[in-house]
Amino acid sequence: MLRARLATSAVVIPLLLALIIYGPYWLFAAVVGILAVLGVAEYAAMAFPTRTGERLLNVLLGTFLVAAIATPEPRAVPAALSATIIVGLIWTLLARRDFEDGLRDFGLSLVGVFYTGLLLPHFIWLRTLDAWQSGWPPRWPLPEGACWVIFVLAIAMAGDAGGYTVGHAIGRHKLAPRVSPGKTIEGSIGIVLASLLAAVVSKLILFQQRSWPEIMALGLVMAILGQLGDLSESIMKRTFNIKESGWLFPGHGGVLDRTDSLLFPVTFLYYYVVFTQ
Repeated sequence: MLRARLATSAVVIPLLLALIIYGPYWLFAAVVGILAVLGVAEYAAMAFPTRTGERLLNVLLGTFLVAAIATPEPRAVPAALSATIIVGLIWTLLARRDFEDGLRDFGLSLVGVFYTGLLLPHFIWLRTLDAWQSGWPPRWPLPEGACWVIFVLAIAMAGDAGGYTVGHAIGRHKLAPRVSPGKTIEGSIGIVLASLLAAVVSKLILFQQRSWPEIMALGLVMAILGQLGDLSESIMKRTFNIKESGWLFPGHGGVLDRTDSLLFPVTFLYYYVVFTQ
């Protein structure tokens, strides 16, 4: 398992950095959008393993929402959210004779559609906070939008490595045994410490104009939010009795398994930057 995780990381991390730094907007948005739709599909497969119609509806609604987020039209997102509610209720009315269960299923669907279909595309908004045309060679320092995206990934990846290392080495006390029996308090502390170390490196390389207290506080908040996001996805898997959400990333599971510690931090960071600029 560890060897598969390391091999996957060795391939994915350089590709991610190249995409963030050099990739044009359309390519970055397309990659994030595809991952978001795959995440919606994984959730639908967990929630509705025997209902093809609900799974298809989830994917269609998620695709529509992601496409709306990727477009520069500011009214596209509220239009997509409105259409999601309307289409879902019409589906419940016309396609489900058991409308009581159908309405509950629609509420369950909304969690999956919004979880990755709405939260993950915040990476698109975060990267495009500043007007930046990517190209070769890249400008240095990098545009702030790209720096923030790298920051989110650095905090999450460092935390994942720190939690895994410390948890396996000295983890004894369970953090949330009903939700995720493998996670320990020691591992949680390891995540925070590794995330703070990543914040230090990020400050030195990416955010020389930002203050130390700001970057370190952001690193701490994101480390906590990342763990809460991880546990939130564990609730879903426990509820649906699934060990892993998918198989896209060898050693890491599916899109939901790989992005669960990113969704809350990237959403928080985007609005933090927007409201403090």
